[in-house]
Amino acid sequence: MIPGTYLAKRTKAAPVRPGVSPARMLTGFTALDYDRGMTKYDLDDEMLAFIERYIEVSNLSTATSIAEQRRDYDKMVQHFSYARPEGVGSRDEAITGRHGDVPLRRYRWREGNAGALILFVHGGGFILGSLDSHDDICAELCAATGFDLVSVDYRLSPEFLHPVHLDDVEDAFHACDRGNTLLVGVSGGGTLCAALCHRLAMSGKKAAAQVLIYPGLGGDKYGLPSYRDNADAPLLSRKDIMFYRGVRCAGAELPVSDPEFYPLAADDFSAAPPTVAISADIDPLRDDCAVYVERLEADGIDAEWINEPGLTHDYLRARHVSRRAAAAFERICDAVIRLAR
Repeated sequence: MIPGTYLAKRTKAAPVRPGVSPARMLTGFTALDYDRGMTKYDLDDEMLAFIERYIEVSNLSTATSIAEQRRDYDKMVQHFSYARPEGVGSRDEAITGRHGDVPLRRYRWREGNAGALILFVHGGGFILGSLDSHDDICAELCAATGFDLVSVDYRLSPEFLHPVHLDDVEDAFHACDRGNTLLVGVSGGGTLCAALCHRLAMSGKKAAAQVLIYPGLGGDKYGLPSYRDNADAPLLSRKDIMFYRGVRCAGAELPVSDPEFYPLAADDFSAAPPTVAISADIDPLRDDCAVYVERLEADGIDAEWINEPGLTHDYLRARHVSRRAAAAFERICDAVIRLAR
């Protein structure tokens, strides 16, 4: 059963800056291990060039070993990393969590701004990512909003299994929270932010707000259309998603009815914080955001869904080479500022 009435609704399209080159049709990357087939997607020239370069640089594939994926991911990160904005400083530290130390990186924009604290949770399918993998994104988000930001280096699978990732993020939240903490999660990090909000609600606590950027929330359990329409999408396919969710549990039975694993499985969203959920239109995870926002609104929560047309999963890496991705990043920053008011 699909939660809510999303299937009867149309996708909400975010505004796009003028001047983007005409759309081209991208044929699946059959030469790679992604098994893209002949599926086609509307992408403008800038995003097409980004995707081609992304694959050329890393050839990242879930068909390879975890060690190979981590090496390929690091190559991609290095290629698409950019210098921090002037005025952003950082320091590394660690807090003691229930599973041991949890490394953190604190960012501050010049004199800082006490208006909010951003707790940033990186993506990477629960097997990839670190403080360094999203360092430039964190620095730019800090500069654009003016808010202090803390990035969490949670433990990864397969070395650590669900719910250890969430435990680390919760421990970081409690160590850093000053009553105005806004969660920002990317991809798997968005999954963890939504799961954290559910866990906090069980204890009567709440984050100030959350911004989820192309998160996986468990929509595959409900057969949402985007898992069919974008099954072979570039940079993240349905097959990739199935791989990542399996690694979280090391092949054991998936706890798909557990909201800490699949946030859409929750029965009650009435204690969730104000939320902006942002999806990429060319992404199997797109409809997760739509249904999640619908469920929150049905329970009286202030929530908004922004769908970014012409963009794929991991489009944040393209923000300096694609005008569409740059505009989408601006909307993320605007959402953070708006929710912090």
